[in-house]
Formats: sequence, C-alpha cells, structure tokens
Amino acid sequence: MESSRIRYLSQEEKQATRPMYESAFPEDSQEFVDYYYSLKTKDNEIMVMEGAEQDSSFHVMIHLNPYNLSIYGHRRQIPYIVAVATDIAYRRRGKMGLVMASLLQDLAAGEVPFTFLLPADPAYYRGQGFVFFPNQPYLDRGGICFARESGQEMIRAASLEVAGAGRWRRASAEDAARMAVFSNRVLERRCEVFIWREEQYCRRLLAELAAEHGGALVSENWQGMNGLIFYSINRSQGTVTAEIKEILLEEDVTKEEAGQICSAALKEAGCVAYDRISFTSSRMMVRLTNLFSLVPLLQSGKPIQYRVDVTDSVIAANEGCFQIDIDCRGGSIRRIHRAGVREHLDIMELTERLFGNTAVYLHEWV
Repeated sequence: MESSRIRYLSQEEKQATRPMYESAFPEDSQEFVDYYYSLKTKDNEIMVMEGAEQDSSFHVMIHLNPYNLSIYGHRRQIPYIVAVATDIAYRRRGKMGLVMASLLQDLAAGEVPFTFLLPADPAYYRGQGFVFFPNQPYLDRGGICFARESGQEMIRAASLEVAGAGRWRRASAEDAARMAVFSNRVLERRCEVFIWREEQYCRRLLAELAAEHGGALVSENWQGMNGLIFYSINRSQGTVTAEIKEILLEEDVTKEEAGQICSAALKEAGCVAYDRISFTSSRMMVRLTNLFSLVPLLQSGKPIQYRVDVTDSVIAANEGCFQIDIDCRGGSIRRIHRAGVREHLDIMELTERLFGNTAVYLHEWV
C-alpha cells in the first residue's frame, strides 16, 4: 500500500472534511450538514487516513460522536461511529479496514467497553467484529418504543389520553430539561442500555430536528409530561412524509395505535400538512472493544458463568482464556489456564452471549 498516515484531526481541521461528507452522503440536506458541522463536530473526534508528503488529502474518515449511556445503571461515555467514508479514488484498497482497526485498538487501549454504529453494509462490519445487538425490543414493530403486539387487549384508556384534545403542543428549548427527565424515566423502566438524556442532549436534538424541518411534540396532563414525539418532514417526488423518529409514552401501544396517536398529535399541534406517516428504526451493531471494562457493568437475574477461550483478530487484549461470572450484583472477569476452558468463542459470538438478555435502546441518527 502506498505511503499514508492515520491520525485524529484537531478541532481546527475538522471543517476540512465537509466536502468529503457531502460527497459521501448526498442525501443529507444543506441544512442538516450545516447543523452537523456547527454543533456535532464541537465535541466529536474524527480519525482520518491521509496521503503522505505531497498528498495531504483525506483518503478515509470515521467520526466518533460521544454519547452518555446508561448501562445497567452505570454511566459511561461511549462513541457512536458515524460518517464512515472513503474517497472514491481510494476505494477497494483496504484503507478503511486499516483505519477501523486502528480506531478499535485505540478504544480498547482507552478502556472503552464497546462502540456502536448504524450499518449501511452489515456484512462489511461483521468482518470487523461487529454484530447486531441481539435484544433491541422496539425494532420488530416499526421503530415504536416498546409497542405491544397487535392482537393483545386494546390500549388502556390511560394510554389513549395522550391523544386527547388539547394535550399535544410543540416543544421548545425551555422544555429540554423536563423532556430529559421524562425520557429517562420511560427508558429506565424498560431497558438496560440506553442514551442517558440531559438538558443539553434534548436542546441539541431539537436543533437537529429543526434542520430536518421537524421538531418535537409534548403531551401533558395534570400530573405533568406523559408523551413525546420526535419527527422530521421529508419532501420527495411531490409527497410530504412525516417521519416519526421516536415516540415515548408512559404506556405501551401497538404500531397501529402509535400511528393514530402521532396523526392526532401532529394535527392538534398545527404541524405542516403531510401525505403519509412513516416510522424510523435504527438497528444498531455493536463492537466489544475491552472485555475487562465491559463485564463489570453487566448484570443477570440468573447467574451465568463462562469459562471460555476467546479469539479476536483485531484487538489482541481481548484474546485469551477467561472465566466470566455475571449475576444480579454485576460481573467479574479473570484470566484462567487453558485447561479450565469449556468452550471456544470468537469475539462476535461472545458479544452476542454477553448482550443476549440485555434490552438495548439506541435510537440515534448522528
């Protein structure tokens, strides 16, 4: 391979990746790219491969956007991998694989337990050790947060109240702190891994939705906030689509009921006229980067023990023979002699085992 170097960009250099971003992701609007490069790049990291000496152009880039995750009640900053791109002139030369491997090794050295992404090509990322989170309970029902199966009892009256007249309104930045509290309360009851939302997170989310010609709707009753809807507006080929990014309610609903609630809420809040409603779902993949950082965060209602020989073609520190114990108090891991091994797993198989009973809700876009 020709001479090149891999490095992280300084804050001042990040804007120089914008032409590459716009070329790689032409579906993103000018408003959205403006938002991304004015706000998201303030605290993210960008790793690039660039040419050496006379060639200082970017061949490859990967963005790492930090999110505060709640993992069984533990708060950890976990990087979300986005904007993975290779300049068209340098594709199919193995460059992205080298950059991704370097990135994953850096995360391992930094004791980051895992990273995650929304794959454009799942097969490619499996080659890098990524697997889909095995338990993403909101996905099979169209991206609705914790919807009940169709065919169960009809939604309780308390749930339908959120669609009642006079309850839905557009959210503003002044609602951000209460939106965070409500979101965390809903998510904490239903899953073990999710983005822990704070006021600044919600303020940034409102700015992101505005860049997509959408926004947030809030439902309230005498007890306080009891519903949130995040949406964007997409105009394509003469059709206006209200794309529901997320709906969070106190009660679980079916997809059909969620559609009715969203339709009523958009109308009540006086939002732009639309031809149809669609729902967004984000099927995330995960890459375990540091076993010794991850295992202590996990819990299991039923005690689990693995005595396993692990292989990892990218991160050498994850390889070896381990005893892993997980129960309701947490997890522990230690190295053991090969004679005590009961099974052999690669890092992807072990990741699926470790997250098998963990309800994960990661519904981000960038």
